[in-house]
Amino acid sequence: MSNSQTGHSRIPALDGVRGIATLTVLTGHFMFYDVYHEQWWWAIAHAGWLGVDLFFVLSGFLITGILLNKKGRPDYFRDFYRRRILRIFPLYYFALILSFVAIVFIDQQPHRLYTGYDSLGWFLAFIPNVALALKGDWLWQTNWVGLSHLWSLAVEEQFYLLWPLVVVLIPRKPLAVLCVLLIWAGYYIRVQTDIAFGKEVSIASYVLPHCRMDGLAAGSLLAILMHLGHLSFSPLQKTIVRDLTFGLVMTTLYLLLAETTHWRGEVVALTFMGILYLALSPDSKIRTFCERPLLMHLGLYSYGMYVFHQMFRVIYEYIYRGPLEASGLPIGWVQAIYMVLAIGTTYLIARISWRYVEQRFIAMK
Repeated sequence: MSNSQTGHSRIPALDGVRGIATLTVLTGHFMFYDVYHEQWWWAIAHAGWLGVDLFFVLSGFLITGILLNKKGRPDYFRDFYRRRILRIFPLYYFALILSFVAIVFIDQQPHRLYTGYDSLGWFLAFIPNVALALKGDWLWQTNWVGLSHLWSLAVEEQFYLLWPLVVVLIPRKPLAVLCVLLIWAGYYIRVQTDIAFGKEVSIASYVLPHCRMDGLAAGSLLAILMHLGHLSFSPLQKTIVRDLTFGLVMTTLYLLLAETTHWRGEVVALTFMGILYLALSPDSKIRTFCERPLLMHLGLYSYGMYVFHQMFRVIYEYIYRGPLEASGLPIGWVQAIYMVLAIGTTYLIARISWRYVEQRFIAMK
């Protein structure tokens, strides 16, 4: 969910992709009325997880591109981990401090800091996704604090631990084959994880890193193909990718409306791989859309917006939702106004964190 570069020059359209992913996550999480749940568009608008999947594909692309560019250098590992730590850790741990202060002084449940799957240790060790899988339920859904969304950051960090070693040990062509195998195996990995946890559809198969490798591998495969020179962005290649991606988008919508789970992960990963290719393609409509100033601007602050949006959600509902519901406005208007206010406030918080926390450490990179 963090900002990065491909290892080449910064590509503005990728900031727009981050902006789209961020808005998708926030829209899904800030929708609270289910009176429209029978409408087809409700399932799409409420699918904030699509934004998380898009983040994973983008992260795989960016990280693998960086690693391939630095492969063979003596500072390969040191430079990569130093930059990742400076980008991810400061805001993450700053947000944790704020959350646990709220837990002690506002929510008054300090005992949960030390015991069970909600305890502070899981978050400090950057493994709340493991706690989620073992608990089988969401973490810290209390009166004032919501921290379950941090599982996705944990997946990325765990990916960062292993993938640099994989990239440095395996040549690019076999690495591309490995990515294809990981994408293909995504369904089976999730099914076997559910069997291991004794559930038809477990939280574990949603939050554990090996169950998310198809999305990360899809982005990585795109980066490898770019480094191998196989992405020519020729008219024929763009037409083929565009048509295949359109078919994948339609398949994704079908699986979404049909509430299919396991196969959906692989289809979505390939869908976003195609969209990311088109966002990188010169003169494509997807790239033009992703380079809209608003989306690129939101992409710049996407990390802070993602980290903070759930942490302040209860406050938003107290400040905005209560008065709006009491106003007598139609439900649709209440939901729309609330969403605009919640996203706007999250943006302002992210701007503040960018100015006073993130930028100071980014400068050290």
